[in-house]
Amino acid sequence: MTSINETLEAMTRRPMLTSIALAYLYSALIVAGPWIFTVLGLVGLSMAPCGSFCDQLPVFRSIVIYNSAFALIVTSPLAFLCGRYVSGNLFEGRHDTIMYALAFGLLVFGAVVIVLAVPFYLFATTLQPSEKIAAIQNVALIGASWLLVPFCSVLRAHNTVLVAFGVSSVAMFLGSGLLHDPSVTSLLSTLNAGFAITDAIMLVGLVRRLGPSIVPDEGLFAFLRRAWEIPAAGLAFALGLWIDKIIMWHAAPDDNLVVAGVLRTMPSYDTAMFWAQMSAIPVISVFFVHVETRFSSSVERAHERLRNHASLREIKLRINDVRTAALSGIVTMFSGLVIVGILVILSSFVFMNELGLRPSYMGALRTAVIATTFYTSAMFCFYFLMHFDLRRQALVVVVTYALLNASLTLAFVGAGEDFYGYGNLLASAIGFLFSFAVVLRELSWLPFHVFITNNASIR
Repeated sequence: MTSINETLEAMTRRPMLTSIALAYLYSALIVAGPWIFTVLGLVGLSMAPCGSFCDQLPVFRSIVIYNSAFALIVTSPLAFLCGRYVSGNLFEGRHDTIMYALAFGLLVFGAVVIVLAVPFYLFATTLQPSEKIAAIQNVALIGASWLLVPFCSVLRAHNTVLVAFGVSSVAMFLGSGLLHDPSVTSLLSTLNAGFAITDAIMLVGLVRRLGPSIVPDEGLFAFLRRAWEIPAAGLAFALGLWIDKIIMWHAAPDDNLVVAGVLRTMPSYDTAMFWAQMSAIPVISVFFVHVETRFSSSVERAHERLRNHASLREIKLRINDVRTAALSGIVTMFSGLVIVGILVILSSFVFMNELGLRPSYMGALRTAVIATTFYTSAMFCFYFLMHFDLRRQALVVVVTYALLNASLTLAFVGAGEDFYGYGNLLASAIGFLFSFAVVLRELSWLPFHVFITNNASIR
């Protein structure tokens, strides 16, 4: 069966501008559609008419930011673990274990919400009772959606995901039109209704595809014991993404926003980081269409020659093709990120007000864009390591970045707003150089990994 990557790449080869544009647009929605549609829905809610001060919006935004961070950090280990396990089962033709893995992930996430999020909102914040309930519902619904997405993706149900988040975004826009001078509770309830629609559509899609039965599977726990590095890498990945923001919220000497007693954020820094990360979407789309497709094709050709007992010389040639595809992909994507970063930096002066940034934080935006270039390139290296099933090496890469991001952000946080983001920039640059060095080293050992490291018959 032709993969979606191959279909999209074929569309980009057609001599029609419409076909090329649709291919890249669809790939952008596949890789970042849930994020894009959620942001659009939040923009719609923020546009709800309110009084002259709109003092409820900062509280609403802070709750959503905290819930997003919490949900990503908690669900990433589960998504990494269950996604890899389900993918392996599908390759072996086993579909009956998928719903059990989903139920396991949702159950673990629900337990963590009860243990951590519920006491935090009930006892630590000064929110109103209705706001506390809505905030707890919000974190549960966000986390559930981020657990459902990888299951749909493994089953190639990309359209189900896009429809789910697209309908949710439209519902939020329509709901915002019914609000006037909204309270935190009404804003959260509207957002929760949107995420409930998202979760319901994806869950119904999975049930229609797989059936409602849940078959207990001890293999999931055996896989966890054998491949514990996968959820650990997921946790380190999520912490590395958020740790600099969390440190800036609580350690920066000024420009902090504190609501509900304990919810601390830094709107200007968060906005700069948000737009910088958005700038990477076009390059990630190109990676999905071209680099991942060509790399996967080279890997498949190498496996085919192995299955057909080809000569050692031919196998070495195919493995060398895999090396070339990985290295050329990293270099090409880094070059693309540099070009996009330059364009974003040059255009940021024109759209400063539209981006919601003060002039004093334009330096932070430029720093964040450069950091995103290095960080995204490092994650491409992480992708290749995970694809080769080099779990320990991939774990070392993301743990190193998380530690660098935390320590260097702490080192620069007291230097003033002129140096905001420099810790993240240095961590991203060092992290990329380190991850690229790891990839280079492991590619030189690729024949050994093929015949020994990842050979299930000799484990």
